[in-house]
Order: sequence, then structure tokens, then C-alpha cells
Amino acid sequence: MVSQRFSLTLFCLLATLITVTKGNNNRKLSTNYPPQYSPPFAPPTPVNRPPATPTPVYKPPVAVPPPPPPPPPKSQASSFYRRYPPPPPTRRGTVYPPPPSKPRWWLLG
Repeated sequence: MVSQRFSLTLFCLLATLITVTKGNNNRKLSTNYPPQYSPPFAPPTPVNRPPATPTPVYKPPVAVPPPPPPPPPKSQASSFYRRYPPPPPTRRGTVYPPPPSKPRWWLLG
């Protein structure tokens, strides 16, 4: 398995080396011969510039009414705390809510 990989790597490197070498030889040979056609000439520069586009005529600006004033800020406490009356006092003292029917670790799973 290793020898197949090694031989494939050597083959690819050899093919790359041959390709690069031929590319350099072709480039050197092509510079020795004159071109078969003359390069295209650049078009002559115009004597007169084309006329500039006229500036468009705009209407005078229209007076825009001022924007309405922003609403007054709401108190942030109203969104966090709702004003409910406190629960009535009990005869037995502090009463705690019953335990949940499911254990709390089920929320993690």
C-alpha cells in the first residue's frame, strides 16, 4: 500500500516536472520568431469632446412639516413589576406552595 502511494507520488511529481519544463521551452522558442500578425492600432483620439449633458432643472424644495414629537418614555418598572394586591394573611402563618409534580432535573434533559 505504501509503495503504491509512493510510486503514485513520484509519477505525479515527474509529470509536473515534465509539464513545467516543456512550458519553459515553448515560451523560449516562441520569443525567437516574429509575430504572424501586426498588433491592432489604437483608435485615434477625438478632436472635439462630445458635449456635456445639461444639468436637469429641478423644482424648488417643498417645506416638509416637522415630525411629530416622540411619545414620552414609559417607566420600566411597570413592565417588570405588576401591582397586584398582596394575598390575604393566613391563620396558619407562612404557607409554602406544594412541590412540583415532576422533579426539576427533567428540564435539563
